[in-house]
Amino acid sequence: MVRVATSVALAAALERARPGQCIQLADGLYLGRFASAASGTRREPITLSGTRNAVLSTGTIESGYGLHLTGSHWIVRGISVTESAKGIVLDGSTHTVIRGVDVGNIGAEGVHFRAGSSDGVIEDSAIHDTGLHRPGFGEGVYIGSARGNWQSVTGSAAVPDRSDRVIVRNNRISNTSAEGVDAKEGTTGGSITGNVFLNAGHPGVNFADSWVDIKGNGYVVSGNSGSSTRRDAFQVHGVLPGWGLDNVFSENVVEGGVPGYEVWVQSNSLGTVIAPGRSGAACGMSNVRGAG
Repeated sequence: MVRVATSVALAAALERARPGQCIQLADGLYLGRFASAASGTRREPITLSGTRNAVLSTGTIESGYGLHLTGSHWIVRGISVTESAKGIVLDGSTHTVIRGVDVGNIGAEGVHFRAGSSDGVIEDSAIHDTGLHRPGFGEGVYIGSARGNWQSVTGSAAVPDRSDRVIVRNNRISNTSAEGVDAKEGTTGGSITGNVFLNAGHPGVNFADSWVDIKGNGYVVSGNSGSSTRRDAFQVHGVLPGWGLDNVFSENVVEGGVPGYEVWVQSNSLGTVIAPGRSGAACGMSNVRGAG
């Protein structure tokens, strides 16, 4: 185990991290831009661990990532990230688990799985007060990249960011200026389950007006609950041919403050499956014929 108590020591430990190593943070403020390209393995992940009182920050919501991982097989557990332009960003970081963290008071998005960061998990965490500097980009959890960013992320405007099979589970996501979860075109096979949303997508900036917006394929969205958004609880968009397809919604609970539908779908042709039931959304379960 590597025990860390200063910003300099944390930066060095991240740079030198090796498979199977645990970096244990003492409580305190760690000010800087913390990053690692090191990778663990399936059997020996690298762990970054601390309490919520171990706080990473760049010191400003206008620039920098609180934690930036480009290596794979990490476990990030228990810590807090605050006052940064972006909270936790994964680029090409596969099989990384983020568990029990607090990410809040962030300039743009809270947690971003990007550049092929597949098979990742964000669970049992609090993600809140995002988009304080750039409200239109204040997603709580952002999966993949919009088509307009594929060139910079993958090197080709025709190659999607395949950040696939990301699990968003049992989090509390609140006061996000954009969607609580935004799953972009080009991503497939994720699940969004057991989360609580509050005031997610409420401002409606940059067309963000729902708890969750699915533009990828084959997502399972179930067992979530919450209240208050600008329009709908969940939305499905087909922004590109071949995307926004075959997503499944079941056993979600709208507790109030949703003036639109529980599940709004851009087109019947997207193959969205919605389990029937009563909804607390003002307009009912869905705009799709036969749902609810």
